[in-house]
Amino acid sequence: MKTILICAALLSAALAAPAQAIDMEVEVSGLTQSEGRVMVGVFSDAGTWLKKGSGGASVEANQQKDGRVLIKLQDLPEGSVGLSVFHDVNGNGKLDSNAMGSPKEPYGFSNNAAGVFGPPKFEKAQFEVKAGARVSVQLN
Repeated sequence: MKTILICAALLSAALAAPAQAIDMEVEVSGLTQSEGRVMVGVFSDAGTWLKKGSGGASVEANQQKDGRVLIKLQDLPEGSVGLSVFHDVNGNGKLDSNAMGSPKEPYGFSNNAAGVFGPPKFEKAQFEVKAGARVSVQLN
């Protein structure tokens, strides 16, 4: 009986433990300039999609080779996420847009999702996070 109680306690503790954070890589292609930074935003649900990220990373664009750069994402939550990527050419920390609201800097999304008259829905960009995986994003 004591063994059963110990096993039950261990199982209960394991189930109550927080989910393990996951690391993965994003390969961004389509870079045509080496100025600025390539920025990746991580979004964990449709309610915060493109508004409030749950993480992210960036690298200097001059680290590119043949128009590609590799960015490591760390401590991602388990489950589904969507990525927003852009090349901040002028280094001001934001995606610049023209008077009509269209982006003036190269951008892309996970799954190479595209929207109609605006950004794609979260559901088009979301994917399951897998440790050690590499996701590819093509900049427009």
